[in-house]
Amino acid sequence: MLVDNITDCNTLRIGGYANMTMWYERLRLRMKERKVTQEKLASILNISQGSVGHYVSGRRNPRKEVMEKIADELEVSLDWLAGKTDTPPIDKRDFYSVPVLSAATAAYKIIKEDEEPMGFAPVSTDWMRNHNLTASDLCVCIVEDDGMSPKLNTGDKVVIDRGCTNFTNGDVFALLVNDKLHIRRVVKRYDNSWTVSSDNNSPIYRDETLNADIQNEVQIIGRVMLAITSF
Repeated sequence: MLVDNITDCNTLRIGGYANMTMWYERLRLRMKERKVTQEKLASILNISQGSVGHYVSGRRNPRKEVMEKIADELEVSLDWLAGKTDTPPIDKRDFYSVPVLSAATAAYKIIKEDEEPMGFAPVSTDWMRNHNLTASDLCVCIVEDDGMSPKLNTGDKVVIDRGCTNFTNGDVFALLVNDKLHIRRVVKRYDNSWTVSSDNNSPIYRDETLNADIQNEVQIIGRVMLAITSF
């Protein structure tokens, strides 16, 4: 389901393929999705059509290098094709892989040479164009508290536009506070200062006004544009 920046933050729910455990079932489905015939796949792999027929029926398993070529041609990960993950396959032409980063790395906008992203999340290129977003400005962070519950909960992921570091009234922003990620809504006050608030009504999440002292402890990572939650 898609929605825009929590009241307005888009929400993407991930599911699908979870009950498909056999690799050849995934092979058949992906070939159908990509309109790849057994004859075409055999030609690409430089093997007989009969061998592909054995793969599709589950009567024979390909060697690892052949499996890798199949995954590459069908634009899926080898882990997905082998049934090791339920993360849906994506069409590389329609999606951009956004890096999953720690809050600290996201805040400083630079990935060190010895630091690898924690993973990647597929984000629709059409959605990016519709929101005038630059791919290199985007990152994904994992939510660390329930401050925005029930729409966002610990462990959910958010897509952040690091190109937007100026508060906009009523929108949701990712903040780095004492090396911890805070996802909060910002509200402009009558005196032009800002209040950082939670959507969670629990008393443990209190609104805070960003005065000069507190502002020195808060780093704006960017505006939260998309929430990725699981079933």
